[in-house]
Amino acid sequence: MKIRIFYSFILLVLITNQLYSQNNTTSVSIPASQLIIDGNNYNINPGDTIRLSSGIKEYLRISNFHGDSLHYIVFINDSGSVIIQNNSHPFGILIVNSSYFKFTGTGVDTIKYGFKILKTQANMNGLNISGKTTNYEIDHFEIANTGFAGIMAKTDPVCDLSTNYGYFTQYQTSIHDNYLHDIGGEGFYIGHSYFGGYQTNCNGQADTLYPHELKGVRIFNNYLENCHWDGIQLGCATEDCEIYGNIVTNYGLDSINGQNSGIQISGGTTGKCYNNLISNGSGNGINVFGLGNNLIFNNIILNAGKNYFVNNPTQIVNGIFCDDRTTISGLPFMFMNNTIINPKTDGIRFYSTQSNNNKFFNNIIIHPGSLGNYSNINQSYIFLSNGVNASLSNNYFAPDMININFKDSLSANFKLTAISPALDAGIDVSPYGINFDFDNIPRPSSFGYDIGAYEYVPEIFIQESNNMDEIHIFPNPNEGIFTISFPYMNLSGNFKLKIINPLGKIITEHDFNSKAIQTINISKLAVSGLYTILIQSEKHLIYKKIIINKPN
Repeated sequence: MKIRIFYSFILLVLITNQLYSQNNTTSVSIPASQLIIDGNNYNINPGDTIRLSSGIKEYLRISNFHGDSLHYIVFINDSGSVIIQNNSHPFGILIVNSSYFKFTGTGVDTIKYGFKILKTQANMNGLNISGKTTNYEIDHFEIANTGFAGIMAKTDPVCDLSTNYGYFTQYQTSIHDNYLHDIGGEGFYIGHSYFGGYQTNCNGQADTLYPHELKGVRIFNNYLENCHWDGIQLGCATEDCEIYGNIVTNYGLDSINGQNSGIQISGGTTGKCYNNLISNGSGNGINVFGLGNNLIFNNIILNAGKNYFVNNPTQIVNGIFCDDRTTISGLPFMFMNNTIINPKTDGIRFYSTQSNNNKFFNNIIIHPGSLGNYSNINQSYIFLSNGVNASLSNNYFAPDMININFKDSLSANFKLTAISPALDAGIDVSPYGINFDFDNIPRPSSFGYDIGAYEYVPEIFIQESNNMDEIHIFPNPNEGIFTISFPYMNLSGNFKLKIINPLGKIITEHDFNSKAIQTINISKLAVSGLYTILIQSEKHLIYKKIIINKPN
């Protein structure tokens, strides 16, 4: 009893302190004429807001701002757009020696991108984040016409080792909802390119420097077009990293081999790459040079390399390419539920022999350009070099799109129709955490897993039920036992009820043939959290959220 009282007291103190901090935050306004903002010159505390007045600047330099893990300092545009454009300065915006902050262009509801970096000089970045900066979020920027990278986010290693591997780690990097176009180099250059170290000279002696790690990276919902080099490049991201929901189109304009992928998962990187649309670039759709335990799924890759030395088949470009640059021996690479259309050479070309138990499941690969080049025709779809250890299952290969029955391939709509052979033809990929499709529709949406990036559902019937008269679930919240009824739903014939746990895994399914009131008991399977009840019939896919609170 005393222990409970003690912990209750500590919790009360923490909540009180948090509320006190939130209620005592301040807001500082920065005039449009000010180009340098140094946190050491302000009485700024965690949770405070820096409001940057609208206007045109030649550049902006920000340094020495530090929030904390619960209270980020917020930089936000005020009263309009903050516009950066220059022909003579070495960056657009530079952020150094800062931590726990959010830089967001959402200050005006009617302006989608409140920060605009519209021009930098040759070889210079738009937004440069360095100087041991860590724990930050960047969103709603428009960046264009840069001399080099749109966003560069890393701190280079130095001879005194202070920013190197083992001495500094960049944590919790979130870059989302940005628009980058007409970029002179990489769209995003996040983390260093040389995880294995690079040779340099320190104090007159040859030395090898190793770049710092990144842990906790999220790159999502960005739109990148007309990047002259790679669209998105992420390196040295050794833990908890995800790239998802991005659109990368017309990438690799300079057609420089090795600098022209849609997404490059560079050396030292692990994690997930999913739900990205990559189209019409000169290089590979996705390069994978990671550590292993890389999961690549639900991506759509269209026309990779189709404009790269069109009449020279020896210039090889693939939908996805993977090799052993930094592979940890024995770890797997996994490629599942991707849709790859019209790559110049192979659908997936895989050279990793140091990895083990690699998996290629549920991919749709259509019309690879190398068809007819190999004695084994399947090598055009998934090319495996000698010595590769891999399992291939439930993929759909075809030389054209005649029989796959996409919804509208001429308009690049690669959703499935009701007569597609990919319906319910996939292997169960839920053990790998894949429980949704490109549109975030739950997988499976029917009685089996579909092949490719999309699950088929009759779109006009997809809805979330917020109508209390349509579905009754009571009590809600509950402890894992609840009653469900459908008094006014237009259900006929057989239907399924699926229960999806907070991790997205289907924990139980029930088949019904009537709308009678049903009592569901998942108390032995459930833990506390937000669950999804999915109701599926021939013409309906309706879901509703419930909360389960298990007693301690």
